[in-house]
Amino acid sequence: MRANGVAGPDTRWRLLRALVLAVAAHSVIIGVALLSFPVWALKVAGWDYTGEVFWPSQAGLFLIILGVAYGAAVRFPPLVWLLIGSKACAFVFLMAHTILLGGARALPSMGAADGLMCLSVSAALWYSRRGARADLA
Repeated sequence: MRANGVAGPDTRWRLLRALVLAVAAHSVIIGVALLSFPVWALKVAGWDYTGEVFWPSQAGLFLIILGVAYGAAVRFPPLVWLLIGSKACAFVFLMAHTILLGGARALPSMGAADGLMCLSVSAALWYSRRGARADLA
């Protein structure tokens, strides 16, 4: 924060960095739960799953990989667009699935959470870039 009360570029970048790392941690934690305890994780989300554990486990691995990629955006900022795009797609998919096909009780909340993550990271990215342009002027 500058003496005049306006946030400097470091403050704006720290906000984006914190949100990116929080989203990354969220994905990794859910991924580890699905990979390690697939039936339990699905039951917590509202699915009574009795099928093969391969597919939920694979989804867990996928979420871990995405979480690591999200976290890498801290060092490679263009990867923030991967996070924004994947969360936007997840929001659309989860809400459309809920509306058109129904699903587990947690589905709308999951969609809302993905949408909120997408919007918050997008807003922080916009804020960090807006400030960077103002600082260069």
